[in-house]
Amino acid sequence: MKLYIDGHLNDSVFSAGSMYDILYGGSIKSYIPEGKVIKSIAINGTQYDDLMLDADKSKAFKLGDADEIKITTMNQLELLNGSLNAAIKFLNEFKAGVVKTTDEIRWGNSNAGFKNFSAYLSGLTMFIQIMEKISQFLKIDYNNLVYDGKSVQSYFNDLEKILASVLSTQVKQDYVLLADIVEFELKPNIDIWSNILKDMKTKINGVSNAEGK
Repeated sequence: MKLYIDGHLNDSVFSAGSMYDILYGGSIKSYIPEGKVIKSIAINGTQYDDLMLDADKSKAFKLGDADEIKITTMNQLELLNGSLNAAIKFLNEFKAGVVKTTDEIRWGNSNAGFKNFSAYLSGLTMFIQIMEKISQFLKIDYNNLVYDGKSVQSYFNDLEKILASVLSTQVKQDYVLLADIVEFELKPNIDIWSNILKDMKTKINGVSNAEGK
């Protein structure tokens, strides 16, 4: 199969297999320019960026010898900015979902409220993964990163406690308490996280601009 990296055809020929083997088995890594990471993947002209995030889907995605893979790369600063922007966008959507959830619960439509809220809660896994990746790329310890006089790790701990309370009230079906926790604890915590991410983005780009001078 043919492999293009940033528009350049690679001389090596990959044997047929799953996309997982190519992405995670090390086949492609040696051809990615130093200091770069994969930004997007197109197979036979169709974008399949989700294969980088979904291991099960990438395992099921089989490739043949006639297939053509085109990979676009980006530098780590682009990756960090993209990750932070994705996290900020998710938190904004999550906050809107929180407001909708509390409204539906208070109006007695708890089933719809729980259904919508569960979908947003599942997205928190992605948010946590993004934050872990940022920590790895920047080589930072969230215990040492401070926002508004408090470590970022402490905000993680606060979020975990709030989510534990949410799950507990769901099990007990205490809808009034659930709505209160979501509105008066979770929503303010999400607002704080939005500000943390914006602050991190400002600092990251500020350091990069200073180094480039």
